[in-house]
Amino acid sequence: MASAPAYGGPPTPASPPTPPTPPTPASPPSPAPKKKVGLLILVLVLVVGCVPCTGVLAAIAIPAFINYVRRSNTAEATSNLRTLFAGAASYYEQERMGPDGTTQTHCTVGPAVTPNVPTDQKQVLGPLDAAFSELGFAPFEPVFFQYEIVAGPARCGHGPNEALYSFRAHGDLDGDGVTSLLELSVGTNEMGEVFRTPGFYVGQELE
Repeated sequence: MASAPAYGGPPTPASPPTPPTPPTPASPPSPAPKKKVGLLILVLVLVVGCVPCTGVLAAIAIPAFINYVRRSNTAEATSNLRTLFAGAASYYEQERMGPDGTTQTHCTVGPAVTPNVPTDQKQVLGPLDAAFSELGFAPFEPVFFQYEIVAGPARCGHGPNEALYSFRAHGDLDGDGVTSLLELSVGTNEMGEVFRTPGFYVGQELE
């Protein structure tokens, strides 16, 4: 009810009632457990599906890696064949005393082959034929390949446009008894200078 004023004025109106506080809305329900189960099933399917994929990748990657290693081992052969060529070019230009006491030039060595049999394991080369020594070929490290000088009899007096040598490296990098071949051909040009073919002949490189 209104209270009377202290000095006879009009009555003061009563304060309006406070409106009730609206109820707090309820939180949304938690996601159904079905979604978690579905996600778990999806993860399991992906994991199980990757197992055969891993096997396929391994079946491709392992042979490729083995072939890469074998191919890198052929660097030994190309390096040693270049060494033989450099020795042959130097030997060709040296002057030598012939049996009759005259000076001879443009000489070549005769055929020779290293004593090792090529396998998939490196081997230390034993004593080498004198032809290799004359060309300065004496590998200190063990080798995979067997090396061969294909040539006519040792002689001097070669001229222009002649075939002089075929330097060959025989390998068996997979150890199956089938050999590979890397070959470098050497001859003289029209000026009588020693030259080599630009590249190597390669047969069954990964054997």
